Amino acid sequence: MKKAIVIGIALLAVLCVFSAVAEGVTFTTQYFTVELPEGWESTVNEKPEKDPEDGSIELGSFYSPENESLIFGAYLVYYEEMKDVSLWSSDASEIQDYADAVKEALADYHPEYLDTVMAGKIPFVLFRCTDKDGEFIYADTITNGNAIEFEACVIDLNEKLCPVTDQRIEQIKTILASFKPVT
Repeated sequence: MKKAIVIGIALLAVLCVFSAVAEGVTFTTQYFTVELPEGWESTVNEKPEKDPEDGSIELGSFYSPENESLIFGAYLVYYEEMKDVSLWSSDASEIQDYADAVKEALADYHPEYLDTVMAGKIPFVLFRCTDKDGEFIYADTITNGNAIEFEACVIDLNEKLCPVTDQRIEQIKTILASFKPVT
């Protein structure tokens, strides 16, 4: 997945002047905002470009400044085959069908469905996944084929992935619940 990019960007941002340390940070892209805990850092791609391999657009990253940092990558991906799908106006059954489809798409990462997190009326499906490097959390929502995807992992100062604890999952849920589309 895009986790290696997220880790690299987060570590680079720690060293760059482009990171912003603030209390009660709002991560803002041209598509959405999320509220971050006090002291978190963020980097927004001012001119995001499509990845030629998977068509994703990396919007930026945000992370906790700790020895074991919780790091998020935020992406926008358009899925032509899903252009008629909008979770933003779906019922519980349709959301579950979407979660099942995402689980199938993530099969190589041994996904475990964790929850559906509501940001107002906008649902995010949340999965714990594992790859050769370790554990990460994947969350997304979709409207008219446009998916907003988050990948989160915990890394230590040696760039080693750490297990994602229940406490970290609750942090992830709180951040996702603060999601607001930019209008």
